Amino acid sequence: MLRRLLRILSWAIGLILIVVGIALWWNWSMVMAMTTSKTRGVDILDGYKPLVTISGAASVSADELILSPPDLAEAFDYSRKLDGLAMIIAHRGKVIAADYAPGLGPDSLFETFSMHKSVLGLLYGAAIRDGVIGGINDPVGNYIDEWKSDPRGAIPLAHFLSMASGLKFYSLNKGEWPALQLVMSDRVSATALSIPIAKPSGSEFEYYNVNSQIAGIALDRALKKSGRSGYAAYLQAALWQPIGARDARLWIEHNGGDPRFFSGLQARAGDWLKVGQLIADGGKVGDQQVIPVEWIAQMTAPSALNPNYGMQIWRGSPWTEKRAYGPNTPFKVPHSKAYLVDDLVFFDGFGGERVYVSPSLDLVIVRIGRPRFDFDDSIIPNAVIQGLGLTK
Repeated sequence: MLRRLLRILSWAIGLILIVVGIALWWNWSMVMAMTTSKTRGVDILDGYKPLVTISGAASVSADELILSPPDLAEAFDYSRKLDGLAMIIAHRGKVIAADYAPGLGPDSLFETFSMHKSVLGLLYGAAIRDGVIGGINDPVGNYIDEWKSDPRGAIPLAHFLSMASGLKFYSLNKGEWPALQLVMSDRVSATALSIPIAKPSGSEFEYYNVNSQIAGIALDRALKKSGRSGYAAYLQAALWQPIGARDARLWIEHNGGDPRFFSGLQARAGDWLKVGQLIADGGKVGDQQVIPVEWIAQMTAPSALNPNYGMQIWRGSPWTEKRAYGPNTPFKVPHSKAYLVDDLVFFDGFGGERVYVSPSLDLVIVRIGRPRFDFDDSIIPNAVIQGLGLTK
C-alpha cells in the first residue's frame, strides 16, 4: 500500500514539474521572441492573445521627422548599441528626431511591458475627477466586493499605486506558481486576488505586478458600477482619443476577462510620446485638460517609502547609482551619473522601454528596445539634454 502511494506521489510530483517546466519554457520563449525577432513588430505581438482594440482618435497625425542630428548622436548610438528598436525625441511639443531599427517605423506596434502601469496611474486621475473613484485613501474593499470583509480590503488604494500594499511577494525568477499564473495563465485577476498579506501595508516598498493588477481591478469594478463599460473603454475615451493617439491593443486574460493592468498595452512609439507630452504639459492637450493638473503633480511626487517612485511612475531625483525594485528583487538598474535635470520622471518597461519626461525642459524621450539588464537609465536623457544645449 505504501509503495503504491509513493508511486502515485512520484507521478504527481513529476506531472507538476512538467507543467512548471512548460510554463517556464513558454515564458522564456516569449521573451526570446521579443529579443531576437528581425522585425520585432506586429508579428511578434500576434503571440499575445486574446487582445482588444483601443480605438484611436478619428483624425491623427503620424508624421515624424526621421533623422538623427549630429548633436544627438551619443543618445541614438547608445540606444542602437543596446538593441534599440525605436527612439523619438520631442522638445517644446515638436518631434525633432526619430530613429527606428531596420524593418520598423512609425506604424510599428510594440509590447512595452510595465509602461502600461503609468497609463493606469494617469487614468486614476481621470476617475477621481469623474467621481468614479472617491480618492486614493479609500480602502480597496470599497471597490472589490470579495475583499469587503477581508483584512486586505482595508488597504488604501494609495498603497497599491505606490507599491506598498504589503501583499506577499512571489518571484517569477524562482518559478513560484502564483507569479507564473499572474504572467501566463488566463486567471490573472483571480491569482492577484488570492495573494495573502505578508506585512502591514505602507511599511515597505515592493515593486510588484500584483499591486498594479489590484489597482486595475478596483478601477475596472468602479467604472462598471458607475454604469460605464469598463477599463478598456475608459482608457479609449478618457485618455487615448483625447491625446490624438492611433489604435492600440490591450492584452486580456481571456475573452471577456480583465486586462493585465501591469503590462500588455501594445502601441506605437509616437503614441507613447503623446502620453509623455501630456505629463510635460500638466495634463493638457491644447486647451483641453485631459488629466487634472493636480493629479499629475500628485502622481509624480515622491511616495512615502521611496522618493524615486510616485504612483505607477518612476522619478530620477534623488539620484542613486543603482535603482532597486525592492528587497525581493536582486536586479538593480544602473544610473551611472546624476540626471542633468531634477524633475525627470519616467515610465519603465522591461529592460529597455522608457518614456522620459522633463516638464521644466518641455522634453519627452521615448526609447523602446529589446530587454537588456545592462541598460543605463541616465545615459540617453543626459546625452539629449547636453546635445540640445539645455544644461543650465
